Amino acid sequence: MAGVPQVIDCSVPGDADALSAVADLRGNVIDIRFAGPTGLDRLEFDSPSYRVGNVVHSSRTFHLAVALSIGLLFYAVFLLIPHSPLLNDPDTFWHIATGQWILDHAQFPTFDVFSYTAAGNRWISTEWLSEIVYAVAFKLGDWRAVVDLAAITCGAIIGSLCFYLLRNLRFSVAIAWTAISAAPISSHFLARPHIFSYLLLVIWTIKLLDAYDRDDFKASSLFFFVPVMVLWANLHGSFTFGLALLYVFSGVCFIQRWLRRDYAKCWPILAVVAAVTLAALLTPYGIYSALATRELLNLKYTIPQIIELHSPDFQNDHVALVVFAATVLTIAGLGVRLRGARLIVFGLLIFVGLTYTRGLVMFFLLAPCILARPLSRRARFLAPQLSASPTDGTGRSSDPVLLFLHRRAVAVATTCAAIAVLVSASTWWLQDVAPPPSTAPQAALDFVRGKQIAGNVFNDYDFGGFLLFSGISTFVDGRALPFGDEFLHRYFDAADLVDIGDAFKLLDDYKVNWIILKPAEPLVKAIARSSGWDRVYADQYAVVFVRRPS
Repeated sequence: MAGVPQVIDCSVPGDADALSAVADLRGNVIDIRFAGPTGLDRLEFDSPSYRVGNVVHSSRTFHLAVALSIGLLFYAVFLLIPHSPLLNDPDTFWHIATGQWILDHAQFPTFDVFSYTAAGNRWISTEWLSEIVYAVAFKLGDWRAVVDLAAITCGAIIGSLCFYLLRNLRFSVAIAWTAISAAPISSHFLARPHIFSYLLLVIWTIKLLDAYDRDDFKASSLFFFVPVMVLWANLHGSFTFGLALLYVFSGVCFIQRWLRRDYAKCWPILAVVAAVTLAALLTPYGIYSALATRELLNLKYTIPQIIELHSPDFQNDHVALVVFAATVLTIAGLGVRLRGARLIVFGLLIFVGLTYTRGLVMFFLLAPCILARPLSRRARFLAPQLSASPTDGTGRSSDPVLLFLHRRAVAVATTCAAIAVLVSASTWWLQDVAPPPSTAPQAALDFVRGKQIAGNVFNDYDFGGFLLFSGISTFVDGRALPFGDEFLHRYFDAADLVDIGDAFKLLDDYKVNWIILKPAEPLVKAIARSSGWDRVYADQYAVVFVRRPS
């Protein structure tokens, strides 16, 4: 009878009848009692409701409320951190400037419009939609709005991860794993387009896992995957990784159906893959949006200068090392067997995680999703608490914290929302939000403008975005691609003073009139000793030189 709690006793290993009965109880309250291996690899923990003690609760509502609360708390924490770390990346400036240029000119850039050394060279903005979003945020609320937007996105990332883990793991394990995953990646949460890609990556992977586990790749999947891919392809170049995940999961499903000779169900998979692939081309630049990432990775001399493309530095990042090793050792110690698409994707995540720092972030975000269900199937104590046995006759749960949250889930989420609103409002009125002077040497630039210093500039690589944002044509900046490998090789050799003669020749070749560098740059000492340059400004963040009149 609908609404009446039904009890399934799965005490017999592999009790197919008991397990199949779950499908017939959709809409009913389900109380499942486990007394041994039960074939959990085929059991979904998505029943609409279940019991804690003698109280009936909605699992989806509860999980959503908890995940929302976690996301809001992370949002508030990001806002409360002094001198917001979300603005620590120098590329934030040129992304905002690009978005503003697109809005001002009502067109998409196809050549460099920001530097004088690469002016007219081919350059496309593959992240144009993210850049417009940031530009609008900056126009409406200055740096506070930019930080708020990034913090909301970060909270949504953590909340989405938490929601999926709550669906598939014991409550305490899901919360702990969410926090552990967030710890090593929080420093990579920055006000840049890639933050939107992390959110889409988590949601995309969750939907792929659900479709894969249910063998449910069908035409209706297009209503999710196609619009999300169109959005992703215009937000950030990492959409190619999303395509790779789709190919793996759908490819394994296709092979399984083909081997079962279920040919009729093979064609919907091909339709989904074809439609999503075509959707990825729906950008102002078509296929060139996908090729831009490959072009960047081919910049041999630039890659060492881009931190997120370095191999992870575990010697200095001990938290990342511990979490990475613990994840791998846990699945090995518990004897978790990954099969099919999960095995392929997990191997891919390990590869990109050990190859690129940004890949390590993907590992920490996606590995919990990949491993959640296999872990709950392998270790009973990690499985969701579908029913909590009372400790006495009063119906009280053996987990008082869980029972407390169940009864007050909506209230807790509302309280967290109120806290987040108050924190957000306080930062708008009480906190001075601005990029750090290590990437935005405003005092040095004010001096340059006050002294009316003009002409071509030779700038530090990290200062390029700030100068571009401030309306100054740069020598070089973080966009990299329009400059080309040969030019960047020569620039970095000059900045590192590999050849002092070539360094000064570079300044002469491009008729540089003033220089702004970080004090620790090797080139600074050489210029200070040169008779052709005068140091006119210096602080702990920047040094400015002006060429002496000949």
